[in-house]
Amino acid sequence: MDGNLAADAAQDIDRILWIRRARSEVFGPGLFSDPAWDILLQLCAARARGRRLGLEDIVADVPRSTLARWAAVLEQRGLICREEDSGGPARIWLSLSASGALKMAELLARLRPLQSV
Repeated sequence: MDGNLAADAAQDIDRILWIRRARSEVFGPGLFSDPAWDILLQLCAARARGRRLGLEDIVADVPRSTLARWAAVLEQRGLICREEDSGGPARIWLSLSASGALKMAELLARLRPLQSV
């Protein structure tokens, strides 16, 4: 799979996100926390659908300040890009970097055989 994520990649990510949300519903909020993974998954799905997300659009079981810190870490590692919106109210747009998209595509390709298990 190349850096351009296909529609089936978006479906794979939707399954992963559904499992993560179901886990929180069953076990209760606050038990599982992986904000970096939540950010990467949601940005990957957005990229596959040709959409972009703002920091406030990311859904995770952590405070916004924690999400912002993890977004900064992901940016420092070259996995995401941040862009401030200069045309309106203060809004930070997030997207996968080229490197982040390639790594997510590689991971999804590795996970694909698990669908038949």
